[in-house]
Amino acid sequence: MAQLVSTKNPLSSTHPLTVGVIPDLKTLDLWSAMTPKERESTCDVIELRLDTLNLPADTIRTALNGSAPPILLTARHPAEGGQGSVDAAGRMALIAPLLDLAAIVDIELRSAMEMKPLIDKAHARSVQVIGSFHDFQATPADEILRGAISFAQPAGLDGVKLATFINTTADLTRLITLTSEPQRLRLSCMGMGPWGRVSRLVLAKCGSLLNYGYIGESNAPGQWPAARLKEMLSEL
Repeated sequence: MAQLVSTKNPLSSTHPLTVGVIPDLKTLDLWSAMTPKERESTCDVIELRLDTLNLPADTIRTALNGSAPPILLTARHPAEGGQGSVDAAGRMALIAPLLDLAAIVDIELRSAMEMKPLIDKAHARSVQVIGSFHDFQATPADEILRGAISFAQPAGLDGVKLATFINTTADLTRLITLTSEPQRLRLSCMGMGPWGRVSRLVLAKCGSLLNYGYIGESNAPGQWPAARLKEMLSEL
């Protein structure tokens, strides 16, 4: 049976959610052509990667073509896998015109202070904001990961996303431990690399809320196709 996900606050979900990533015009066109039923079976939330889409807001609105699951807006910093501006103001300018469509906004934890005006604007619209941390080479020491989580709440964020490269089973074990612990904020954890696919299932079972998959073609190492990931998470 399909899960009902709040269109304004997916972070309140009691079940792991699948996020389908839309990083380019080809994928956006694919999504636009889907029927409402096909969209529902693909994912629970769509992430619009505004830094890589690089399209006018009006073009994106038209392409979304009505019915959609909750929308997550992201304009990623180049140091964490983005293709947009290193300037926080430039990334905020991509997100702000589409805030009325959003349920969640994702900003880097490193940018939380610079992007406080966007956090406040999002909260004024009842849009949740998560802070993300990426490491594409390794899984950092526990104190770094826990420090990232501890930083998020006083920064005014509603959730934390941790995405790291898993090199060993010990890395995966540490992420399992972290994800299984009670947290004040909603936590999403995922691995990249050879252990990425395994980690996304295991960590979802341990409490990771937002679990990312691809629509069309993969844009990150270790991802599942979103529709397949959603199907498997429903069976956990």
